[in-house]
Amino acid sequence: MASWGDPAAQPMINNPDRRLRIFISSALDELEEERLAVRDTIARMRLVPVMFELDARPPVNPDVYRAYIDESQLFIGIYGESYGWVGSDSERSGLEQEFRAAGDLPKLIYVKSPANGRDPRLVALLDRIRHDAQVSYRRFHSADELRRVVGDDVALLLTERFNPGTPAPPENATRTPLPVPPNALLGRDTEQRALTDLLTRDDVRLVTLTGPGGVGKTRLALQLGATLGPTFADGVAFADLSAVTDPDSVGMAIATSLNLWTMPNQSAIDNAVAYLRDRSMLLVVDNMEHLTDAATVISTMLDTCPRLRVLATSRVPLRLTGEHVFDVPPLEIPDPLEDPRSAVRHGAAQLFVERARGVRSDFRPDGDGAAAITEIVRRLDGLPLAIELAAAKVRVLPLWVLAERLERGLGTLTGGARDLPARQRTLRDTIAWSYQLLRPEEQRTFARIGVFSGGFDLDAGSALVDTADRYAALETFTALIESSLVTQDVRGPEPRMAMLATIREFALDRLREDFDWAETHERHARYYLAFAEAAAPPVGQTSTDPAAVDLLAAEHDNLRAAINWFIDHDEMDQAVRLGWMLWPLWWLRGHIDEGARTVRRILEHADSMSPGAYAHALFGDGAIAFLSGDGEHGRVQLERVLPLLRELGDQDVNARAAGMLGQLALARGDYPQARALLGETKQISERIGELWMAALYHTRLALVPLNEGDYAAAAEQYADGLRVARKTEDHLGEVVALYSLAVTAVAAGDEPGAAGYLASGLRLSAAASDQAGSATYLEALADLAVRAGDPGRAVRLTAAARKLRAFAGTAWMQAYVPPWPHGAAPIDLDAPEYARERADGAGETMAASVAYALDGLSPA
Repeated sequence: MASWGDPAAQPMINNPDRRLRIFISSALDELEEERLAVRDTIARMRLVPVMFELDARPPVNPDVYRAYIDESQLFIGIYGESYGWVGSDSERSGLEQEFRAAGDLPKLIYVKSPANGRDPRLVALLDRIRHDAQVSYRRFHSADELRRVVGDDVALLLTERFNPGTPAPPENATRTPLPVPPNALLGRDTEQRALTDLLTRDDVRLVTLTGPGGVGKTRLALQLGATLGPTFADGVAFADLSAVTDPDSVGMAIATSLNLWTMPNQSAIDNAVAYLRDRSMLLVVDNMEHLTDAATVISTMLDTCPRLRVLATSRVPLRLTGEHVFDVPPLEIPDPLEDPRSAVRHGAAQLFVERARGVRSDFRPDGDGAAAITEIVRRLDGLPLAIELAAAKVRVLPLWVLAERLERGLGTLTGGARDLPARQRTLRDTIAWSYQLLRPEEQRTFARIGVFSGGFDLDAGSALVDTADRYAALETFTALIESSLVTQDVRGPEPRMAMLATIREFALDRLREDFDWAETHERHARYYLAFAEAAAPPVGQTSTDPAAVDLLAAEHDNLRAAINWFIDHDEMDQAVRLGWMLWPLWWLRGHIDEGARTVRRILEHADSMSPGAYAHALFGDGAIAFLSGDGEHGRVQLERVLPLLRELGDQDVNARAAGMLGQLALARGDYPQARALLGETKQISERIGELWMAALYHTRLALVPLNEGDYAAAAEQYADGLRVARKTEDHLGEVVALYSLAVTAVAAGDEPGAAGYLASGLRLSAAASDQAGSATYLEALADLAVRAGDPGRAVRLTAAARKLRAFAGTAWMQAYVPPWPHGAAPIDLDAPEYARERADGAGETMAASVAYALDGLSPA
């Protein structure tokens, strides 16, 4: 036991020193610095601190320390991890005995945090203390913090306890009413239902609405408060923290929202807790993202106020025990294929129309205007603030002009309402607000990942921020996700991250102005070159691993950005390498036109390429023309490149070029040249082990007997190609051979046999997600339906095929297979009596269309 303050004042019973005495209970060894901080604070207030060091040694006479506590007017307990010393004749430590001996004394309890190794016995004691109505319970982190708060708390307690003129907190304070929004909430029915269910559950007491700035968190919270307020006996209160800059002022802001009376040196949050302890209330706390260090204030209220529920809004989670985070999504936007005239039923379009009418009462969009609105809200990702800012421009800009300006950048989105916070008067400001809350390393990462197009996974993100530590990168990306600057999609095998387009534009601006623009783009491009080389399947063998093309498809936007970077910066050999890897994606997923444009851009830089890269680019241009039906341009380019390939010794591409030229020779009836070129292809392919090209040799030569009407010889040749293709698991050769066999069977009058070949080929094309090939098979099956007298089935299959072609473009198969022999009388696909079948076919997914086509068919 020790006493400080008046040197002459020795602690003893009936001591004549009548100053207020404060008993300080703490572990001696563990909390020495904190004990000294409290002692000095009390001494400076001209009060007497009393410290009985029960942890240091057991009392000689328990009656002595009880007497000292009895003569004290205030008890302060400081606790860390240690439960304290336990005597041999006791089950309780000195710390617990001192607290019990304090009886009805006013108590100020301070618990150090964090304390990961806290003794379970102390945990149990603190649980009991925290629920004691006579106790002020506060967490602290350092001796300096403790020194400050003890002075404030003692001054407040003295004022409340020993000044009879001080009023108590009012029992029925008038709460700050919810702000009344000027407009109806649109497009949030799903979110309102989900949050209402969540906030009315008995086990949910804290819900945090998160999301990017401008997504409408506050507006949704206000609606929920208005809806749910009557279900709470004491109603709803609203605390707006947007103007609060100091975390220490959060308690005062909440107390003010409750209209509680406060005074200097008063702990506002303790006053709020005293008021809320026995009340049933919903407290809406708005704009917590910049004050997360003060989030424990929420915990304090929830710990001591069992009937309180809190609905908070923040761009980042509060990370409190029991918190339920609800990520508020942007508003629903129309599907690109949807009729624009029905687009206004979606929340994003509804919001635009309503806000536009607010600035122009005669605003009534026609069909063309509806299409422009659809484009505007899609470009703005359905972000409510962005939509409201854009809608305000209809007073001076026609809709399509506005849509075009939005494509140019964030500058158009300015001039928000004057009663909005300053940080929300332009979209750039509201994004900047979130950005400024990031740590420097997080800001750098945020700027760098702006170069990603269409999302990215953790491996790509780690490579771009130049860290081999995947977990360190994960921490940074987690912070960006929690800040609502990055979104996460967990539906795939591995989560992918992305940015809304408006946020990505801001990130790219920061990268350009503050960080390493060129280096980051170069790293991005080289990462995706390596990715494509590792992921892309060999051309012609995609059926062995259709998932490989799926990998390329998932990263299509990034791969496109990478190849354009190489082209723009005259790294042509790298561009050609990447283009070679993208060939299966362009070919199988209907992007032949994109491939053509890219290759022609590359050829504009022919002087910057090595001979091998130039030959590959020239072949690519000819091959794409061949597949697209432009036989003349394809022939010119392939004839130019074939001597170069022979000279370079590039046998693989040599065989491909000769095979395409051989087929073009067949098409114009030059059979001798065709046999010579196709023979060259067969010889090379067998020598280098690329047997898929040997399979195409058979299917190409079969065109000769087929054109001459020798269907048996053609079928035999196609069957040889099919056997070789199946032996090598070659998708290209197999689907070509099966379709060609079906053509031969129809020409020979064997329609059931043709149906079996088509069924087998369609299954294979669909399994490889080959939309163009599947469309070709569906059209052939539609013709068989017409021949069988089932026009409704034919219309449905044709509509499905047309839909696939709309996505896939020109069917590559048409360059390899003979034309389908349409022999049946044509039907009017647009006839009114087939409206239902036409709608069914156009509305189905590829999987559903294939299942319908295969129903009742047996593969050959």
